[in-house]
Amino acid sequence: MKITCNNTYKADEAVLNETVFDKYGYSSPSAEREIICLALTGNKAALKSYADLLFYRKIPCRDNYKKAFPLYCESAGITFTEDGITCTGDGTPLSFYFIGYYLVNYRCESILKKCEIIEEIERLTRQERLEIALDLALATLSAIRSPAAVNLIGRIINELPSLSEKLDEHASAQECFEDAAEGGYVYACNNLAAREADMIVRGSDDITEHVNAFVHYLTISADRYEPYAANRLGLFYMTGEVRSSSGDTVHLHDYINIPFAKKYFQKALVYPDANSAWAYFNLIKYFHKDYDTNIDLLNEHMECIRELNPVVYDIAIEL
Repeated sequence: MKITCNNTYKADEAVLNETVFDKYGYSSPSAEREIICLALTGNKAALKSYADLLFYRKIPCRDNYKKAFPLYCESAGITFTEDGITCTGDGTPLSFYFIGYYLVNYRCESILKKCEIIEEIERLTRQERLEIALDLALATLSAIRSPAAVNLIGRIINELPSLSEKLDEHASAQECFEDAAEGGYVYACNNLAAREADMIVRGSDDITEHVNAFVHYLTISADRYEPYAANRLGLFYMTGEVRSSSGDTVHLHDYINIPFAKKYFQKALVYPDANSAWAYFNLIKYFHKDYDTNIDLLNEHMECIRELNPVVYDIAIEL
């Protein structure tokens, strides 16, 4: 079944903007309740937004991922059948991507590693999941420029290279990852930076080239306030540390730049997650003079560490 998008979803987007976002903003409780109300009328754009609220756990409930999946399918106009899938053509293209993301990651990777059982996916073999996911990602790109979809294509053909024949230019997985990274997709950036770190720690030839690439990809991600990348880049500028995926490290002292280190540790705090706890820790550890005469700031940052990552808090109290 060919997956198509006839752009009729744009009318639903206009209704969503006019009746919800223009009146209530994008993230207020009133907006979220109105999204649900509009979704239940069948508005494709609202269905996708409702699915997002569940997927990103903005709505606290059980089985978030299982509940989000059929909403993404409905918003995409996709139905799973015994013969594969059907497509109505009036769905939202980013929902194609999310369904593909489910198919690739379901109960094996990312936040879906421990996902609830979803029967439609369970019935498919691994190869069938990857084939459908590729079609969905390509359909996404036919409608919108999505770095996330490009990255997903890279992951699919990296696992099953024969599927690259479906691509017009037979791009490699590495080319897809690089394309997604240059488009600002932070997870592609982080993965490419990790590959470069492995090359650096192994003592590969052209180490300067690999260091430049390592810094380049982490900088794209960190400048978008992705906490893991910002903290890793801060450590690199603080100590010269490059850590491989196996945990081995090297220290390249020629690259130490203390003002840059502080800048990126602070960027890791702007949109915080559990990795931000390490950035708070590193600020306290390496810039302790900022706290010597400001006990309130120290207490505030220690509390942030405790809330974000209790494991780091246990280490931080020993400083």
